[in-house]
Amino acid sequence: MQKVWASTLIVIVALLPVGVQAMMIAHTDFLGDFGAFYCAARAVSHGANPYYTEPLRSCEHSVVPGLVHEKNTKLTIPAPLPGYTLAAFVPLSVLPFAAAATVWLTMLLLAWLTCIATVVRFADSSWKTVLAASSLSLGATAIPLGQIVPVVIAAICVSACFAWKGRWRFAAVAAAVSMIEPHLGLPVCVALAIWAPQTRIALALSFGVLAVLSLLAIGPATNLEYFTSVLPAHALSEAAFNMQYSLTSVLVSLGVGDRSAVRDGSLWYFFMLVLGVVVAGILARKTGNRAFLVCAPPAFAVFGGVYVHETQIAGALPVTFLLLTYASAGRRTIAILGLLLLAVLWRMANSPAVILAPLFPIGYLAWNFWSGNLRAIALAAVATVLLFLGIDHAYLAAPAQHQSTYVGSTIDSRFPEASWSEFLRANRTPSAASWIARIPTWSGLILILGALSMYAFERKRVSDHITVVS
Repeated sequence: MQKVWASTLIVIVALLPVGVQAMMIAHTDFLGDFGAFYCAARAVSHGANPYYTEPLRSCEHSVVPGLVHEKNTKLTIPAPLPGYTLAAFVPLSVLPFAAAATVWLTMLLLAWLTCIATVVRFADSSWKTVLAASSLSLGATAIPLGQIVPVVIAAICVSACFAWKGRWRFAAVAAAVSMIEPHLGLPVCVALAIWAPQTRIALALSFGVLAVLSLLAIGPATNLEYFTSVLPAHALSEAAFNMQYSLTSVLVSLGVGDRSAVRDGSLWYFFMLVLGVVVAGILARKTGNRAFLVCAPPAFAVFGGVYVHETQIAGALPVTFLLLTYASAGRRTIAILGLLLLAVLWRMANSPAVILAPLFPIGYLAWNFWSGNLRAIALAAVATVLLFLGIDHAYLAAPAQHQSTYVGSTIDSRFPEASWSEFLRANRTPSAASWIARIPTWSGLILILGALSMYAFERKRVSDHITVVS
């Protein structure tokens, strides 16, 4: 009975920040990302361009004419998803917005549950540990905002589970589903195509289906415009956003020109993609767990690049649990430290309603991994409090921000990214404090990726020639 009560308490505490964030967002009548997806799908169903300000703006303002839009009459929230993803939202766009949002929220909660259930299987982890690690990093922001990230990571986890079982065709189909956000799904598909030849036909057929859906939904010209104009514009529109962790965002903040920032971010993304694919193949062979083929590449892909949203960094969690299962004692300690840093959204230090939320994941994870070391648990708790107080002080001490012009402000007004950029710059947090809040997350990623790379490239007495996974 005590175990049941303890498990129930863990679930309640894990879900509490999700509910608090949802109420805060509902209080502002903010559409969240789903509102943009819903309206873009409506545009698709009417043959309009879903990447243009109109009819997106009119739809968004009519669906929820709330507080945010009353104060920002020009605001349009972009829907920077590929054509095949928008096509998948068309059935939801037929429903009234409230009903569609309810269905979508249910799907996101099920996706989160799927992530937990599958990681428990292929990484041999406790569901309580996975729940604690993902409650803030994935649940508390992505779900209340209606973001698509939980579905993407669920598809990656399902693909990893099928790969672990050696069911390659199903792994390939699930990997193709993760392409609803291409920068997360592409590394998975590339790794499977290279290291598991059994997936190639299924991947090719799946990509063919996605291409047909895109062409039918928005046509060839709009598809081309999406990749050549919309994606760069969206990356630049969020360059000053405190939820952005991309290299492009860093470079823009340092005064680098927009084209150079996008180019350098793209080059870095492809470098990390290649590195992640190589590490994935080596670790899958070394450990015998083929889930590494699917889980490792996204973790490398979310470090830098052109566009990396805060919640997408949760894509590094599945491979972190794999690392905890197979790494030596020294690397396991590194992985634990990395997990503690990734499990928290450190910018919450600026939100009084959820400022205590990080104590649960940090405290529970520290107790779970170091149950016999009270000094380590106390140190983790104290370090969390001090770090949070330090970030909070940085927000409070920072001078007020003034409107400023940066290269992203030259975005073509045809795209909703133009008004989105203005809105984010007008409501941004102090730049120095927002960058300080990113440091713990980047540090966690560096620890995890470093441990994975060291594990992959450590010298062995036997030959380490890379072989194709059978």
